[in-house]
Amino acid sequence: MKKPVVIALITLVVIGIGVFAITQSPKWSLLEYEAVVQDQVTSPDGEKRLIVERTTNRYGDPLNSLGIGAETKLLDHEGKQIGLEAFASGSKVRVALKDSFVEESPFYYPSVHKVQLL
Repeated sequence: MKKPVVIALITLVVIGIGVFAITQSPKWSLLEYEAVVQDQVTSPDGEKRLIVERTTNRYGDPLNSLGIGAETKLLDHEGKQIGLEAFASGSKVRVALKDSFVEESPFYYPSVHKVQLL
């Protein structure tokens, strides 16, 4: 009598863990923090970057250079798309990075998913 109950309980626990893993896994790679824009830089090859100083999630070096690509969402206070020129020096922003790993290179690259004015 106890054996079927134990098997059913173990099955429910395994299913519960599976559902939790499936619903949470996309969020595991997302890192968000607030920052203040320090500067905008365009390299000679045309790559655009925002230099920001983190104001949350304190780290040893709070300055970050964020590569802005075609897939990066640039949003205003209301969540509407804007251009990079709207991010003036001193603007407060929320940055969302998505962890990624490039197989062809031994380097780890977090990609900039979203930058939103606060």
